[in-house]
Amino acid sequence: MPLKIIQPDSVERFTALVIGAAGIGKTSLLRTIPADEKVCVLSAEGGLLCVRDLVQAGHIEGFEIGTFTEFKEAFDFLAHDNQARERYRWIFIDSLTEIAGRCVEAYQAKYPDKKDSFNLWGGYRDSMTVLIKGFRDLAPYNVVFTCLEEKDKDDINRIYYMPALAGKEVKERLTSYFDEVFYMTTLESGGTVERVFFTQPYERRPAKDRSGRLDLVEKPDLQVIKQKIFNWR
Repeated sequence: MPLKIIQPDSVERFTALVIGAAGIGKTSLLRTIPADEKVCVLSAEGGLLCVRDLVQAGHIEGFEIGTFTEFKEAFDFLAHDNQARERYRWIFIDSLTEIAGRCVEAYQAKYPDKKDSFNLWGGYRDSMTVLIKGFRDLAPYNVVFTCLEEKDKDDINRIYYMPALAGKEVKERLTSYFDEVFYMTTLESGGTVERVFFTQPYERRPAKDRSGRLDLVEKPDLQVIKQKIFNWR
């Protein structure tokens, strides 16, 4: 098999994982994508009310994801349909927490006996990993994943935050799959509360910026951040 040559468009794509609490505004990030760059949303939460006007205007299209099979079908469509590749510039997956739940349900149906728990969780881990990496690497799209947060405690009872996903191995490895991981939260300054992205670990919350171009705290605007990472003027 011949080696795959790096193409310019493969390094100008924006891919990110956004982690945050329910209701913090992750879905509303769709508003920060330029209107002339059409978005395909894979919605497993049924929560697009906050961007209803964008759906009505045709800026947002996509699919309601009710099962893990539908998630895989959406991947095949976006990966292989030439019209989709020409039509969409962004894929927005909302959210990995719900997608993971659908995947667990699929493997529970396949392995209902408790003695098959090894196969259940092994199949879940492998399927989730393949699809997360598959979407992440799906050129020519910009790809954004959202994920809920959850609290846990370490060996000395200190609270820390991590992605809310089933399966310890998938949960612990998730952030390693991305160059850009943003923790979305709020900050208060001068009596005003603003939503922000943390781009580096913050009070035991996960985040990272491998581009080295972002400040510790950024405005949660996907297009502005994309421009900053690629040093566009």
